[in-house]
Amino acid sequence: MNTSHIANQAPMSQSRKHPDKQSIVLFNPLPVRSIEEHATTSKKVPLVNAPLSLLAIARMVMNDYDVRIFNAVVDENYTEQILAACSDALLFAVSSMTCYQIRDGLDVSAAVKKQYPKLTVVWGGYHPSTMPEQTILNPNIDIVVRGQGEYTFQELVRRLSDRRSLEGLPGITYKEPEQERVNIITNPDREFSDINEFCDMPYHLIEMERYIKSYRFGDRCIDYETSRGCLASCFFCSEPLFCKHKWTALTPARTVAEIEKLHTEYGIDTFMIRDSDFFVSIRRISTIAELLIEGGLNLNLVSVNGRMERLHRLDDSVWELLRRAGLREVFIGFESGYQPSLDAMGKGASVDHIPKCTHSCAEHDIDLRGSFMVGIPGIDTKTEIAHTFEMMKRMIDIFHEESDLAKLDFLLSFFVPYPGTPLYQRCIEVGFLQLNSLEEWGDFDQFDFHTPWVSDGCYELTKEFREKLPCNSGMDYDEWNEYYRSEVRPRLG
Repeated sequence: MNTSHIANQAPMSQSRKHPDKQSIVLFNPLPVRSIEEHATTSKKVPLVNAPLSLLAIARMVMNDYDVRIFNAVVDENYTEQILAACSDALLFAVSSMTCYQIRDGLDVSAAVKKQYPKLTVVWGGYHPSTMPEQTILNPNIDIVVRGQGEYTFQELVRRLSDRRSLEGLPGITYKEPEQERVNIITNPDREFSDINEFCDMPYHLIEMERYIKSYRFGDRCIDYETSRGCLASCFFCSEPLFCKHKWTALTPARTVAEIEKLHTEYGIDTFMIRDSDFFVSIRRISTIAELLIEGGLNLNLVSVNGRMERLHRLDDSVWELLRRAGLREVFIGFESGYQPSLDAMGKGASVDHIPKCTHSCAEHDIDLRGSFMVGIPGIDTKTEIAHTFEMMKRMIDIFHEESDLAKLDFLLSFFVPYPGTPLYQRCIEVGFLQLNSLEEWGDFDQFDFHTPWVSDGCYELTKEFREKLPCNSGMDYDEWNEYYRSEVRPRLG
């Protein structure tokens, strides 16, 4: 057995919550270099999120181990706290997406390895799952958990605790040093599991008050997951690589029971739904809505993610039912107002779906957050942004005329070449320099990434346009229209 996979056997700390249990230390790194300077591309959305990915794996081992969760967004001096917590740990685990989380996670992992060279360091999440071999080459990482992590992490912990071999453990990539080189071993994938097999998210493992946020419709909002995975195959997205085009959802009864429990125990009045696609089953969400109405909880469901190719067909009766149940805001990845861009992304949608979804939200008093990106490889960027900006203007017109402009929010970003996706290879073909190490990916800006085929003029105009959007600038409708007419259109030709 490779001794690098055996945890440091230091004496137990006297400050532990459970002095009779060995600890497992979990870390969610900082997603952006500076929280103060760069929250998100939508100024209305808080950056502080409950670490659902860590809670998901923590629930599998929390009865036998003292699980300690650290989140860089809320924990000050987190490196020092983590080093102290690792003194008696079985392992240290990091969850990371393709963004600055990699850099922050690597810095902390290096500090952990320096102080505890025999402590096992595990990485999981979207980026390690899509680039496991590249991730494992980093000298401060011992094991990569790929894809859905609950069962994999549970079995991994048991094997490490018992000092058993990792051979054949589904869902991991690991390395065993040989005399002259490091041998990388990739075990078979693990099957995607029904999330109803797992217990409720263990929110009690975190200090809830630090994660409860005020968000537009309520004073006590928390992140919540009702389903996992996505059935779509968008060419720019890492989700299909992570979930293998699978989708699983909590039953309506369990969903509502968990929501009611969180409402009762913590006074939660608003649930920020973190599903990749909440609207896969109309029957399921209709049943959830009916149960919420029957319970009379009067709660808010916000940032509820859906796909426009499905939502544009949603009956008015379903919209009305969801609104009565507390649906206050939907989040739709429109991505582009230019059809060739949508086709290049593999969206399977039409630009005509965008105004239809916008009208539906406006008519049913549901706030809309629309996501757009520019800079798709192989597409003329100036033409692309002209069509996309014009579509966003059309959405602004609709909400101004039919609802309230304050109910419309945008997330506008630049296309990001995520590794392993179909569009990544296209990026290489049109001039993107391939990143060959985990460290290089660590300086990735997932909001304002500047690819070589996007001119400086288009790049700066897009950032300016984003800042001037009514949801970000506070301009009223007439003022914004004057800006668009006199400053944006002339620069687009």
